[in-house]
Amino acid sequence: MYPGFENKTGNIITLTIFSITTLLILINFFNKNKKAFLSFSLILFVSVSGIITLLVSEILNQKDLRIIFASVFIVANIFILSSLLIITFSKSISFGFLKSLLTLILIFFAGISVVFILVLNFSDDSDLYRNTKLKADAGVILGAAVWGGNRPSPVLRERINKGFDVYIQGTVPKLVITGGGSPNEMTEADVSKNVLIKYGVDPDNLIVENESNSTVEQIQFVKKNLYKTNKWKKIILISDNFHLMRAKEICSFNNIEADCIASDKSLTPEGTYNFCLKESMALIVFWMVGL
Repeated sequence: MYPGFENKTGNIITLTIFSITTLLILINFFNKNKKAFLSFSLILFVSVSGIITLLVSEILNQKDLRIIFASVFIVANIFILSSLLIITFSKSISFGFLKSLLTLILIFFAGISVVFILVLNFSDDSDLYRNTKLKADAGVILGAAVWGGNRPSPVLRERINKGFDVYIQGTVPKLVITGGGSPNEMTEADVSKNVLIKYGVDPDNLIVENESNSTVEQIQFVKKNLYKTNKWKKIILISDNFHLMRAKEICSFNNIEADCIASDKSLTPEGTYNFCLKESMALIVFWMVGL
């Protein structure tokens, strides 16, 4: 998945799936009755991997399509793994599509459930900075939707407010405000900048990134343009609690030392479920294909 192997969650998951798949293919290689299925699974595995990689690389500027193709890639690989498990440990030598599909569903929902619980129970690092002199090099306010073309949505407003609190307490000397925008509206970062200036933040202490379309792009901007260049040692990610686990994982993969402070945005039980489910799926996609 990634150039070189590092001890990161996504790499470990990818290596584990690839290793199990390879092992099962080798086991079936020595079973003459299953060579037909071996050929099918091996060809499908290589073909799907190659095609999806090619498609993703060709449409780098289309976020929605990248996610769709990445999801197809993940499902295809899990299906192949499911099929290999069934054919290897089943008494029958025939390929059972329905059994493989059922195994795929069980693996998928088991994985989603585990990640959902982790996201739901994620705790930020607010206690580390409460009533202490602990500091970081910058606070990074992750973007969220803009309403009416130039107003922060309630989610973005709460992120801005929390970022301002962190700044005014002296925990960070600067704020990085991130997020692009849709045509005919202000970018998320520019909306955040205007609000923070109204609050009294010195514009010289605001760093604006207004072209990104995803959390991955926002954190990559910080890495390439700020973290290494300024020799920062730690940043504070500011977002909603359900979003912070994925953001921290992205930082970890990019070798950015980051703590997290959650906004005060409250959600209904239904909203909490929906957002945590969305973040769980997005986190799995990031772990598997880096999007």
